[in-house]
Amino acid sequence: MAKKKKTSKKRTSKTQPLFKSTKFLVIALAVLLGTLLTFTKMSGASAADSNEVVTGDTSTGENQPGWMFGRDQSNATPFEFNDDKASIGVGSLFVEPIGATPTQKFIAEYFYLDTVDDFNSFSYDFQIAGDGVADDAEHFYLNVYTNLPGTPVDNFYQCRYDFVPTLGSTTDFETFTVDGTTVPARVQPRNGATCPPTLGGLPSGSTIRVFAVNVGDTSANDVGLVGYLDNVVVDTTSGVTTYDFEPPTTPASKDECKNGGWQSFSTPTFKNQGQCVSYVQANEKAGKRN
Repeated sequence: MAKKKKTSKKRTSKTQPLFKSTKFLVIALAVLLGTLLTFTKMSGASAADSNEVVTGDTSTGENQPGWMFGRDQSNATPFEFNDDKASIGVGSLFVEPIGATPTQKFIAEYFYLDTVDDFNSFSYDFQIAGDGVADDAEHFYLNVYTNLPGTPVDNFYQCRYDFVPTLGSTTDFETFTVDGTTVPARVQPRNGATCPPTLGGLPSGSTIRVFAVNVGDTSANDVGLVGYLDNVVVDTTSGVTTYDFEPPTTPASKDECKNGGWQSFSTPTFKNQGQCVSYVQANEKAGKRN
């Protein structure tokens, strides 16, 4: 009987620490889970934020999401993405001198195709170049094409809002920002629509078809106008997207694909390092054949 009591005591002494250890582990896991949940909530606002490099059209056509540059060939002005100047990154979009034909101008269109309810703000950086002066800021303006509830989002527009910068620079990039409270230089109704004085005054369910960033005002006043555009920021309730205008980049060697370098190329883009290396090798073989 004495041996049984001794055995029982040993079992008790071994079981007790195990229970305490398990309890401690459960508490530690609970604390860790709570920390992770708190971090997720704190970082949730920026979880959808992104930075996209743009080196040319990203939209497949009018009224399709993304960017289109110089789409209207009837009044188009030459442009290129180069590395002469930059607001962010290493390059920007350069608008070449506008010609003597009054209708000539440059338009960068961002097809938004979403509700005004989701919109917070739209901004872009611009710099006046060539023989331009600071007062030429008015030539770097923004048109916002909107439609009232019940009208298809791809309708040309019912209410157009024209926003004109008053501050420009020939030595630095200036940022021009528009939000729901910004008072436009002009509101242009179409087809009998009744348009409120600001974007924020549009009724719930109204939509924004496109943001059009213009260089030139289709008059003789803009002849020879030159400028740069960069760092377009679209702020919505679901996140902030920054569009970085950059010159097209293509890998010239296999080494440029390594250490994450494959992610920096835009012409073409790659899914992984191996795909980038294969592209370089294929070009090298083609060069040898030629």
